[in-house]
Amino acid sequence: MKRPFLLAALCLMALNACSRPALELPPDRLATQAAATRTFVAAMVPSSTPPPTATPIQTATPEPTLTSTPAPQPTETALSFPEDDARFGLSYDSPSVVDDFSVRYRWGEPWFPGAVIYWQDASMVAVDYLTDNYVMWSTSLLEARDFYVELTARIDECEGDDSYGLAGRIGGDLVNSGYTLEFSCEGAYRFRKFVNGSVISLVDWIPNAAINAGSDQENTLGFLARGDRLVAYANGTYLGEITDRDFSTGLFGMFANALQTESLTVVFDNFRLWYITP
Repeated sequence: MKRPFLLAALCLMALNACSRPALELPPDRLATQAAATRTFVAAMVPSSTPPPTATPIQTATPEPTLTSTPAPQPTETALSFPEDDARFGLSYDSPSVVDDFSVRYRWGEPWFPGAVIYWQDASMVAVDYLTDNYVMWSTSLLEARDFYVELTARIDECEGDDSYGLAGRIGGDLVNSGYTLEFSCEGAYRFRKFVNGSVISLVDWIPNAAINAGSDQENTLGFLARGDRLVAYANGTYLGEITDRDFSTGLFGMFANALQTESLTVVFDNFRLWYITP
């Protein structure tokens, strides 16, 4: 099996399948991670009630305060895409789901020896402690067939092929199958496919100037899936696309993948989802 793909929440139920050395977490982090993981695992138990799909996530509205009335501002023109853009027809200013991570436990907080993903200060933080080929992602119960997703990521100190990614159409008995769009520290992108823990490279690393390269850089990953068409964007700019028809629907996930920098840390924010109708 090539480059196994492990989901931490499931490793908690079968630790003998995880070969990484033990990692001691601080007591406060251990307690919060355990609580988060229990919540996530419980949410993943099948039930007769289908998971939510197109229900927008609502964020709290602050109470009005007495202030002076600001001067009128120019009205912004809604962003539209040309006909040759795969996002053509998308109502970009009106996503179906918006999650700024201000509310906790909408995403799993898995951890296992070697990697952890947790909520902090209205963002999701992924830390991959070991430079190996293991990958762990955090998922929510959001599910989609055809979609366009944007997710902002800021990577700390990194080099070379250290990377982070956005997964879509995640499924399988162990939630370890799906497609990933990944950005590397040196400013390249790739598509991979995970099939029951084995990985297939659909597009190997391709450099692109639209991706901000280096440490302490922020990028917005854009991932569109329509039928067998998978399209990559960086900061709103088209990167490339491939076709594959193995997975047609599933969940979403985010992850960091350390290959050269131990304790690689990536902070995710501003998840936005648009459902695409056939």
